[in-house]
Amino acid sequence: MSSSAKKYSEALFSAVEESGQLEAARRDFDEVMKAFKNTPLFMKFAENPRIPRNKKREVLKEAFNDVVEPLRNALLILSDRNKLTEVASVYNSFVARYNRHHNQENVVIESVYPLSSEEIESIGKVFVKRTGLSKLLIENEVNEELIGGIRVFIGTKVYDGSLNTKLSDLRSKLRESTNS
Repeated sequence: MSSSAKKYSEALFSAVEESGQLEAARRDFDEVMKAFKNTPLFMKFAENPRIPRNKKREVLKEAFNDVVEPLRNALLILSDRNKLTEVASVYNSFVARYNRHHNQENVVIESVYPLSSEEIESIGKVFVKRTGLSKLLIENEVNEELIGGIRVFIGTKVYDGSLNTKLSDLRSKLRESTNS
């Protein structure tokens, strides 16, 4: 992530926090990112140097008229400075700051089969205690290559309890003992 994306996201976070619009900004920014992803031609329009800056501003204002003002202003600033291509990085940095603010983290649990809500809740409780976080935003992804067990991704940390890893560890230990 670029340092400028971090600066923009921090400025946005401060502005919406001070104005009491933090939750609305998070929801709106999620919707803005969906719009960007679902409209790939929009980025081509935004990046096109032949389109005048004021025309880009008009389109952005109209497209994102309903988002909270500090977010709309941030998008306009990014556009004016030809940095709209960094909007995903600004978003990711904003979400990370939002999560720190709420002492929560996004979590991905990989498993061989879809986990039940009870299994997810049980795993979540274990990792809330382990991490000290107040809340985990858990997503379950199926990965049949694991053979069994689970792999949990929390931020940059990986907790690997998969059968693949256990077999690989056992294989390494067996090699070490035969080489000794």
